[in-house]
Amino acid sequence: MIRPESGDYFAYMPENSLCEAIGCTALSAGYTEIAPGSLYPPVRHPDDHHFVWEKGRTLQAHQFALISSGRGKLEAMPDPGTVHSVEAGDVMLLFPGIWHRFLPDPAIGWTEHWIECRGAAFDRVMAEGLFALEKPIWRGGDTALRLFEQIHALVRQDKLANQPLISGLGLQLLAAFGQSRQPEEMGHRRLVDRAQRILIESQRHDGGIRDLAAELGVSYSTLRRVFREKTGMSLKQYQSEVRIRRACELLRSSDRSIKEIAAHLGFSSTFHFSNQFSQSTGLPPTRWREQNTARASGNRLGSKK
Repeated sequence: MIRPESGDYFAYMPENSLCEAIGCTALSAGYTEIAPGSLYPPVRHPDDHHFVWEKGRTLQAHQFALISSGRGKLEAMPDPGTVHSVEAGDVMLLFPGIWHRFLPDPAIGWTEHWIECRGAAFDRVMAEGLFALEKPIWRGGDTALRLFEQIHALVRQDKLANQPLISGLGLQLLAAFGQSRQPEEMGHRRLVDRAQRILIESQRHDGGIRDLAAELGVSYSTLRRVFREKTGMSLKQYQSEVRIRRACELLRSSDRSIKEIAAHLGFSSTFHFSNQFSQSTGLPPTRWREQNTARASGNRLGSKK
């Protein structure tokens, strides 16, 4: 097992013009051993990185998070209801602007290694649809382990002087991931992935879906057909699900009013939003917020006993 000489650590790095020129800037890296029964996360990170399970978090850059021992779970948009099992050798792919949360198995714990990167290389890979949001786990195995071993050594030696080399290792992780993709992920799958990401990020109004095909360079009929073939639902159905999931996230983790949430998500009126939300969840937004806020509070109180 890889274990940095100094044990647990996390390090943050600034923007760097040389790193920017090579298409990848490593912004942070870290290593943590989580023992069975330990609190998670164990230390306080900056506000834009720290999270609690009830609320999750959204990052502003890409992150590779390798679990080299133990196991746990990951939940992430666009389908936060799906629990992804995380085993030793798996790398969690955490995308900028995409809500997520993860947790080690309390009976076993885990060992995590992570690096956070931003740059043109990651933007291009994302724009090409090579990342599938519904598949946020990469079986990185020994390849990822070897790269993280080098990352840890360079960070411990001198993170600022070695930032370009650390960033280069981030690019190697990206290349290794890209090489592992199966052919089925290309072509039509890539088209659907790109469409899903745009719908998630843009929170389009109803009339905007028709413009999506032109943005992707295909006919509207082709996009509708391929999307339904690959996902089993229409573009309108998918957009509706995305907006309701986002509404649930905002109701649970923010203090915004129902009217503000409806406007933020592009609904024509509060009535339209409430009606669609009730049809999807079985509860009106106000009642859903009351029940889920109470449940989250109860879970926190129970964990303190």
